[in-house]
Amino acid sequence: MNDPRQRARHLIEQDTITLNRLWVRYWTHGGTGTVFDLDTYLYDLQEPTPLQLQSLSLALEDLEDTE
Repeated sequence: MNDPRQRARHLIEQDTITLNRLWVRYWTHGGTGTVFDLDTYLYDLQEPTPLQLQSLSLALEDLEDTE
């Protein structure tokens, strides 16, 4: 599985999505971390579990489907 963190960082830095909006989609897809945890995952301050990465990938796919 590709690591979705770089794409998520890019979308946030380009103001395509906010961290809070991304977190809601991540949580909807089974992510269990807080918005703070997600932020630390995106910027490599904390290592996410494979499940957290999968939830982030699904959230990003969901975003692509709605664009």
